[in-house]
Amino acid sequence: MSLIALGNFVIKEWLYNNLLRRLNNSQIKLLNNRYANAIIASTMAIVPLSIVRGLVITASVICDTAGFNSAAVWFMQLQIGFLALAPLVMNIYIAVHWAVRNRLSQIFCIALSISTLMIFRRILDNNAQFFLDISIPMALASGIIGNVLQEIVSKKLLKIRQWNDNTNITIVSFFITLGIIALFSSVIKLGAEIYVTNVMSFFSHISVYFYPTDFLHGISYVLLRSVPWFFGLHGYYLFMDIDVAFTAAAKVNISEWHAGHSALNILSPVFYDMWCNSGGTGNTLSLIICILMQPKSPHRRLLSIAAPMALFNINEPLIFGFPIVLNPVMIIPFVLTPLTAYLVAYGATYMDLIPRISEIVSWSTPGPLKVWLASGHSASALIVYLLLLVLGVIIYHPFVKSSLKQSVAENTNLDLLTGEMKVNQPADFEMVPNYSHVVEQNNYIEAQRQIEKLQRDGQFILYFQPQVRIADSKIVALEVLIRHQSDAGKITPPVFLKYYEQTGMMPEIDFWVMEHALDYVREHMSDCEKMTLSVNISPQTLIDYRLPNMVRKVMATPLPSGWNLEFEITESQKVQDPVRVAEVLEKLRDLGIKIALDDFGSGYSTLHYLTRYPLDKIKLDRSMVLGLAKPDGFNFLQQVVKLCTVIQCEILIEGVETQQELELVQKAGIELCQGFFYYRPLPGDVVYPLLKEQRQQASHAHQQVAATV
Repeated sequence: MSLIALGNFVIKEWLYNNLLRRLNNSQIKLLNNRYANAIIASTMAIVPLSIVRGLVITASVICDTAGFNSAAVWFMQLQIGFLALAPLVMNIYIAVHWAVRNRLSQIFCIALSISTLMIFRRILDNNAQFFLDISIPMALASGIIGNVLQEIVSKKLLKIRQWNDNTNITIVSFFITLGIIALFSSVIKLGAEIYVTNVMSFFSHISVYFYPTDFLHGISYVLLRSVPWFFGLHGYYLFMDIDVAFTAAAKVNISEWHAGHSALNILSPVFYDMWCNSGGTGNTLSLIICILMQPKSPHRRLLSIAAPMALFNINEPLIFGFPIVLNPVMIIPFVLTPLTAYLVAYGATYMDLIPRISEIVSWSTPGPLKVWLASGHSASALIVYLLLLVLGVIIYHPFVKSSLKQSVAENTNLDLLTGEMKVNQPADFEMVPNYSHVVEQNNYIEAQRQIEKLQRDGQFILYFQPQVRIADSKIVALEVLIRHQSDAGKITPPVFLKYYEQTGMMPEIDFWVMEHALDYVREHMSDCEKMTLSVNISPQTLIDYRLPNMVRKVMATPLPSGWNLEFEITESQKVQDPVRVAEVLEKLRDLGIKIALDDFGSGYSTLHYLTRYPLDKIKLDRSMVLGLAKPDGFNFLQQVVKLCTVIQCEILIEGVETQQELELVQKAGIELCQGFFYYRPLPGDVVYPLLKEQRQQASHAHQQVAATV
């Protein structure tokens, strides 16, 4: 192997196995940063707006070309309205996203977000028209600051006193937050106005460095248009003032050139649209060609949407679908490709190999046609355009190829509910195998639709599955299970819970089950004594700040004599912040709640749960029962029982269905059992007679013993 070949091999290995792997790992953290997620959610909200705006501009260009000047002006004014509306939409959607993810009132979050934006806007300019003079950075900052501050205030209020109604704390925290923002803003306005003016002046001076007056400033302008897309922010929207001034200057320059009063400038908005915006920002037409060159690429499914729009230089579906957003790997070619195109096109223009731009052509005009019109029908310009397209393919190719080399196991992400673990991405993602905010949003919308369908057709009902003491076959506990009953009477098992998980609404389900189960026991089973009511608690609910208050609320009215409330936490999913969860469980035990570890032996086999968390019961998963059929299955079960015995917990095994299985688990030292051998999940009106009969038998036996004595 030659020295050059060896060097190429080393560089290639370093690129694939070092740099790209590190960048992929950094993407995991970015994707789970809640502030980054809020920004991405808000930018996705204006994607349809951007697409419609592009189509409106195209319609304006077509009307202008056809001689329908009035229609062209009307369409152009319409797109200006879309442009002014974008920041406000982003501000509102940040509030909606924050409310949904944190299970808060959307109305209050939106009101707070808009109010904060109005206050901030007034600080900067007393004469500003609110709905017409909003910048995207201000819209995003006000939305995040307002809602984060309300979250902090709510947590402080919870520590000060106990609240019986969540609505009350939402209202109080809303007005306190608004008051803090107004007071702080007034202090800034009255006491530090000169500093605010200086800061705004500083940013104005910085923007001068991005204004493309020469070669070097032109490079900074390329970066300005492409780098913000890493966070899903359109560079044009973000620094609209620069683009407006740049466009106006270009029109003046071309008019003066036509009048013979001035030479044409090299740089103009059309220059960037021609050479650095082919298929959209990042010259993503080259990316589309790269995807087409990979016959096994799952991204090809995305092209049915992205490719037609790319012809008109609209690439939001590709940016969010591939994705480019929050992707440290793909942002490299996304920035490098237009930067390379800028250097080549500027050099070719400077050396008069291609003519300077002599016509203003809309950015939404298809690439080759735009080059032909803007360059004055230059064949050399078309050749350079094709050359840059090929260069873009060369730049994008190794990065696209790298994305295909990632196996499903390597394509990891932090779970949205846990934040601690990495989980494999599904192999059948709707568009692409990578993390895609577009797919997540689609899943979220579909989950909301399914929830609305459940609420329209029928209601939730409770079933109870008895837990039995093997020695005497007595029911000692009831596990509460949720079901859905349609208006037609059809009972659906809890397959619908995945929709509540996707929308972050599992606490609402758990709270509903908790409240209604306790009410049912008080009303219908009050004469049944010495029983445990077991309620499943999801990982989302465990870290919900409302949980302790909800427990106090439902336990304000005592349970029947001898009854205990038990929470089952699952071992099949890790939970976020184990230290915090341990503190929550300790608080729950202080309130008299028993803690059971469900599904032990499945999932992640987290043995540290046994010592980290305060447990009263361990429920062994049915996989332990199925393992009895294997040669060492019984010995393994015995060892697991010994391990659990060390921490002095009750041991229950799930899924016992036959007499043989029952005998083996009893022989292994297990005292409690739950499974179809004894009882399936049953409605409350079926369970109660069982408990009543058991109580009567116990009373009769007690009387017989008393009579004997």
